[in-house]
Amino acid sequence: MYRFFEDRNFDDNLDLKKETLHHLKNVIRIEDGENFQVVFNDGIYNLAYKEGELNLISKVEEENESKVNLTLFFGLLKSSKAEDVLKHTTEIGVTNFYPVLMDRSISDISKKMEKKIDRYQKIVESAAKQSRRDIIPVVHNMIKTEDILNFNGDLVLCYEDEETLNLSEILPKLTNNIGLIIGPEGGISEREINLLKEAYKVSLGKRILRAETASIAASFYIIHGKESE
Repeated sequence: MYRFFEDRNFDDNLDLKKETLHHLKNVIRIEDGENFQVVFNDGIYNLAYKEGELNLISKVEEENESKVNLTLFFGLLKSSKAEDVLKHTTEIGVTNFYPVLMDRSISDISKKMEKKIDRYQKIVESAAKQSRRDIIPVVHNMIKTEDILNFNGDLVLCYEDEETLNLSEILPKLTNNIGLIIGPEGGISEREINLLKEAYKVSLGKRILRAETASIAASFYIIHGKESE
């Protein structure tokens, strides 16, 4: 079932955004009587077109959001890789994204920040619709590694040179408010390792994963693991 988002309360108002109406009529070409869902600020509703008019069918009581509030701090990646991370981890359940300009970042979006963040947000919104999220995750402005320390929760740093502590070992110790840190293509510098010394430093296994693969794999492992407790 298709899902869309409206940034307002429902208030029995069936006037949807022009963008949504265009997508319904001209892109997916929704059939007469076919249900779709719209997420409003005060709830989720089943709607349908019947004989050219929008009709309210019911309110949706089921929730799809995880109990785990996972924030992903990802070292800046080349454009297509960053977009893959945003898309797939939104489907998994990440709630907040922070692109991080790290010591070994190859990419730098500082000169085109507003345009880039806007594109990232649109990718996340599209993925949220596709995966039937109850919220649209937020892509925040770029930060530096030092700014990660302001996070109020458990920090988990995936580090390729960690040989003793696995993610599975620390999972039971974590609260449901978690910040996951993944470095860029060039990895995390020694300076940053020292800076983030209070974070849980964990291995994702014997094989070296690409930054985008590590983001997706670790996000899934954390959310699935905590939801299964």
